[in-house]
Amino acid sequence: MMRSKKGFKLGAVSLLLLQLVSIMPGAAAAEAADAPLAPVVDLLRGHDWTRFSGATVAGDEVTVTGIGRAIIPLGGDLSRPTVSNPPINLRGPVLNVPEDFSVSFKIVSSPGKSAGLQMYGTLPIIQDEWRQEGKAVSVMLKNGKLSAAVYNGSSAVPKKAAFHYKSAGTLDVRLLVKSGKLTFYVNQAKVGEMADPGVFEDGKVYFGADADVGSSFTLKSLTAQAEGSASAVTVSDLGVAAVPQSADSLRALARKNVPHLKIGTAAAVTPTMTDSAYRSILGREFSILTPENDMKFQFIHPQRNVYAFAEGDSLVDFAESNGMDVHGHALVWSEANPRWLTQGNYSASELQAIMEEHVKTVVGRYKGRIKEWDVINEPLKEENFNVNLGLRDSIWFKAMGEKFLDIALRAAHEADPDAKLYINEYGCEAEDDKADALYKLVQRLQSRGVPLHGIGFQLHEDIGKDDDETHDPVSVDEFKRTAKRFADLGLEVRVSELDVNMHGKVTDTLRKKQAEYFKSILAVTKANNRFTSYAMWGFTDRYSSLQHADEYNEFGNGLIYDEDYAPKLPYYKIRDALQSP
Repeated sequence: MMRSKKGFKLGAVSLLLLQLVSIMPGAAAAEAADAPLAPVVDLLRGHDWTRFSGATVAGDEVTVTGIGRAIIPLGGDLSRPTVSNPPINLRGPVLNVPEDFSVSFKIVSSPGKSAGLQMYGTLPIIQDEWRQEGKAVSVMLKNGKLSAAVYNGSSAVPKKAAFHYKSAGTLDVRLLVKSGKLTFYVNQAKVGEMADPGVFEDGKVYFGADADVGSSFTLKSLTAQAEGSASAVTVSDLGVAAVPQSADSLRALARKNVPHLKIGTAAAVTPTMTDSAYRSILGREFSILTPENDMKFQFIHPQRNVYAFAEGDSLVDFAESNGMDVHGHALVWSEANPRWLTQGNYSASELQAIMEEHVKTVVGRYKGRIKEWDVINEPLKEENFNVNLGLRDSIWFKAMGEKFLDIALRAAHEADPDAKLYINEYGCEAEDDKADALYKLVQRLQSRGVPLHGIGFQLHEDIGKDDDETHDPVSVDEFKRTAKRFADLGLEVRVSELDVNMHGKVTDTLRKKQAEYFKSILAVTKANNRFTSYAMWGFTDRYSSLQHADEYNEFGNGLIYDEDYAPKLPYYKIRDALQSP
């Protein structure tokens, strides 16, 4: 580079570079004096923001509307705050970044309303009642204050800081990631910095955006570039693709030898879209997919007049691209309901209208694409089955009594007359009072002519010993008789959420017992043609509802692949059992 202080004549390129340096903030300007500018990558033009909940694309700009999606704590405990669960663009641009880089975005928002961007180095793990944060930087702007939150991937509690800037109609915001620091700029002025705990050390950046509920802001530009002497950033869009198939996969063996039976699993949208190992196993081994959480009420219907379909759409797209069926889950449940619903002080007639509209809207969106649904999830109580006919004292039961079941099932049938409709329940696999209560419930529904096609038995089982308590799964013979009892009513039956949680010290003996149980339940489903699915509640311990919400980087042990995607003994037992009819 020619420098004027040495008396050399400046060329046109050098003059342009000096002009650019003169408007660049602090450290970046100094760096640019010694190195050429890295190319700028545009993250809006030519990239997909159309399949992002709350976003509307117009030309080269994206308008983001806050949908207020949140996760309700276990049991709907009102004393505990909800956990914010803003959308992530799982079909759009992902950055591949060097150690030093920057992201810049320009927004226009309404006065007094929050607007901002989330940048994830690793994505959160999301369950129906908890969210394990990944590594992320959240930048929210409102009334001259930039609020930053930094998650280190090992805690739900971020480091927070607030920096002030001169408010303006259009805000040009920049995050510089360099030398162990996160530095924030607004309108070319440095406003503050925080320590970087290695948020982007894996070399990826995923994007989310959020605003106050019902308010909007316009993302007018979003760019990134390498800093200093770092190599350039690159960008690619996440998409849905077909997974290579195998003749000895679980799904292929079942199709050949047990054609009445689909091999299934619950699936989470985030790893399906972003984790290649997870995606490969999911598409190769399974023939039916249940959205684990993304179609539950609080996820898909976060405000009364707002639906968030992007995540559910992505799972359905993936299934279709890989020749898989989808089992929809779950339309009406006592849990996972947003607080706008449970605290809305609605009348009984209003709640009935909300429920019917919800069922018809969700089933109608996927008409012909999702061929079976858990319309009713876990309607029964734990005990006292002679009270309220054994039904949970849910928001739906309080408003409508038992007829809420009839109304929901009829609404689903009206929305898609060809879809199979299920009740999905846990703790009914044994010959006991709860199974009897479910049986009597089905008989009452049938006597009223309510459309009901099947029962899902969850089979969340426990084995082993801890704290002087011995855990034994339900007898396989009991389950065989219970399932036949319901099949004899003319219903389809399915194993819907199988996992086998090992307690205490995990020994080879316990692992073998776990594997034999998976195999024995499969034998029951093979022998009875009324079984339509043998489905597990997830397949890898890396993404398992058996993980405790407050234990980061710890894993469950109840599924057929370990946390590193290695198949475990249950996988091999299932595969061997599928080798023959």
